[in-house]
Amino acid sequence: MKISICIPTYEMNGQGIFMLRRNLDMIKLQTFKDFEIVISDNSKNNEVEDLCTKDPTYSSLPIKYIRNPKIGMAPNTNEAMKNATGEIIKILFMDDYFADEKSLERIIENFKGHWLVTGCAHNNGNGVINPHFPRYNKKIIFGKNTIGSPSILSIKNENILFFDENMTWVLDCDYYARLYEKFGEPTILNEINIIIGTGSHQVTRKLSNFKKIKEHFYIAFKHISSLLFKL
Repeated sequence: MKISICIPTYEMNGQGIFMLRRNLDMIKLQTFKDFEIVISDNSKNNEVEDLCTKDPTYSSLPIKYIRNPKIGMAPNTNEAMKNATGEIIKILFMDDYFADEKSLERIIENFKGHWLVTGCAHNNGNGVINPHFPRYNKKIIFGKNTIGSPSILSIKNENILFFDENMTWVLDCDYYARLYEKFGEPTILNEINIIIGTGSHQVTRKLSNFKKIKEHFYIAFKHISSLLFKL
């Protein structure tokens, strides 16, 4: 298996099934076919499970469904990654989706090193807007995210790092900083490969300012302490 598409799922305030269908519909169109889909599900109902295991629309897709009782963005993503068997792990949040039918093919063609990040645009429900192209910066440990959502990320399924389960707001910044520390800068595919779904459904829209500030202190302390320890 060349690549595992890892999708953490949950009810998403009633929008989960719509978002997951949109995601899977684009996966079905991909020209590159040597993949598996690993779905780790935090849902309290059976809607996602039924879609993955009983809906004939997606019966042709190689879906590995896992019910995950450990709630949260980080533990749910980690569970999908732990069950991935592909050479490459592609993170893809359920409300995001591939930009076109060659998105997966382009990732495979350009993947080198340990991690790759791609450009993206955003869908706010009224169209695709705000293209973004990633770059790494060393202030990422302070929450300055110039790379983007984890959905633009692919990593080698070897000596893999997992997301810090104490974090939600800047878990991606922390993860990119640790990838950089261990493997160096990412390969950058400077084209729009992923569409990020934005709106009121997003978990990060519901976090309190206190939680956000607390995570900024946590990530800075974590990485500065690590640097000082190495001196």
